[in-house]
Amino acid sequence: MGIRDNVCAPCARNPQKAIAYAWFTSIILVAIAFVCACVAASKQEGVDAVKGSKSLAFASIWTALLLILLCIGGSMVMRRYRTSLAVGFFLGVVIIMSQQMLILFAVFAGRAEDTTNDSEKPADSAFAAFCFFLFVVYTGFAIMLAMFRADIIADTNTSTKYDGEADLPHNSVGV
Repeated sequence: MGIRDNVCAPCARNPQKAIAYAWFTSIILVAIAFVCACVAASKQEGVDAVKGSKSLAFASIWTALLLILLCIGGSMVMRRYRTSLAVGFFLGVVIIMSQQMLILFAVFAGRAEDTTNDSEKPADSAFAAFCFFLFVVYTGFAIMLAMFRADIIADTNTSTKYDGEADLPHNSVGV
């Protein structure tokens, strides 16, 4: 019994199912965040567009597009490409996206607090909230994926030749 089984006891029983549920949760939140990003971007171009409004509109739309690409790429990794390289790359991208969601939460929450445009406040607050939710979900997903990556990776490189040893490439020089 290690840290993996003690700390993650609910997930350790069926890690693939827990990881799949966390991933589907993130996809649902991305769909809602996409709508919030579009609304927040449209409100940024409003009546009293000040410095930074257009850049925040770009940031929200660009992030929504990156989130959609992450959903597509992550689903491909989770379903088809379960190699150690693909899972490791996916884990790194999820960690980076998690941190980006935290930064955007702070930016849009601060903007919602400081703006004088009453139509902009709810849109910025909603996008900030879903950025925070995605930060939490992506962080939890990354921790689960890191803890249970051995259960996710479909290892096709090893074989049972030579009494259970891995099939190593032969050296052309002499062995």
